[in-house]
Amino acid sequence: MDLTHRKLFSLDPNADPGEEARQLRAQGPLVPVELPGGVAAWAATDFATAKAVFCHEDLTKDPEHWPALQAGRIPDDWELIVLVRGAAMLHEGGDDHRRLRQLVSSAFNRAPIEALRPRIEEIADELLDALDSPDPGEPVDLRELFAYPLAVRVICKVLGVPDTVVSELRHRFDRLVTPQDGATGEADIRTAVADIYRSLSALIAIKRTDPGDDLTTALIRARDDGDRLSEQELVETLFLILIAGHETTINSITNTVHALLQNPAMLAVARDADDDRTWAAVVEEGLRFSSPVRHALMRYAVKDTEIAGVRVAEGDPVIASLVAAGRDPSRHENADDFDVTRPTSREHVAFGFGAHYCLGARLAKLETEIALATLFSRYPGLTPASDPDRLCSIPLQGFEALPVYLHADERTRR
Repeated sequence: MDLTHRKLFSLDPNADPGEEARQLRAQGPLVPVELPGGVAAWAATDFATAKAVFCHEDLTKDPEHWPALQAGRIPDDWELIVLVRGAAMLHEGGDDHRRLRQLVSSAFNRAPIEALRPRIEEIADELLDALDSPDPGEPVDLRELFAYPLAVRVICKVLGVPDTVVSELRHRFDRLVTPQDGATGEADIRTAVADIYRSLSALIAIKRTDPGDDLTTALIRARDDGDRLSEQELVETLFLILIAGHETTINSITNTVHALLQNPAMLAVARDADDDRTWAAVVEEGLRFSSPVRHALMRYAVKDTEIAGVRVAEGDPVIASLVAAGRDPSRHENADDFDVTRPTSREHVAFGFGAHYCLGARLAKLETEIALATLFSRYPGLTPASDPDRLCSIPLQGFEALPVYLHADERTRR
């Protein structure tokens, strides 16, 4: 049966991610779903199927293989368009993907990322120092005052650009992953995309005259010294690294802090452990339990194929529901429980799998590990101030804010 003639499970950006995951898994490993705007796709809902989708030889990230897009049935102002179309490696397959990935991969290898550890620790300490001054009776938003600036300052250091680049574009970035109905929302998307690309083009022009020992300069040289990178690819690669380099890290930090605060026994295990590897294990469990990416978009069948016993027609789009895959009960015992001692915590696909595995995964994990260890060491009495509102988003899972009481009178001086 054709995908569009099936009964589609409607993905709701306002739904509770855990409950939605359970409902999706109940319908099978590959489920026909409806994305915003009435766009139909297949969704992988368990660990094995999601992993298979990420590395399936008959699926590509190249949107040239999506007939609905090529025929104009997907409008330019579709709210998720920036996540499925463009010249960055996220939207390429085969040789083009390998070419673009190779240009940036060295900056995210183990040695250069580990070399950032002291600077990340300094930034975390600086941000937490600044939290001592507010009224102790007032809640502190850890997303706004800790996770967000930490992630932004680190990725801007990698790129060699001012922190203000992300700050100035912040609301435009948010607009691209937050649904909004009606003509106003469609106009907002067009305006946000245009403003982002205009700002990044201006930044590139500045960096051309003032190069440095950083990733942005390396990309500009790849563009200017040969034909390895087009101007559009340069702008869109910079855009991809900026947005992916801070959004997922913010959510990784805040999601895991929230999970720890909701599970005091697990927080005690992490905080009292003598093993330095404990916080790294906490990060992995946070990624499994509460993936910062909710639904990974989008792959397309290059020919008729079969996935998890389901026929997928040529041109059909396929996504992976990472919350559902992370809480797959066939992979994890008591999968809906947050357990930092879980032996299978690393068995998740929060950063994808295969050729498109997230280049920044190592950096995001290191930032989250340092953020958690520093935060709970400094403020061992940290408690939640209220139930946070979840992000309204299809691609991301996180919170609008994370208000907490620091109990600074109990803090550990460093």
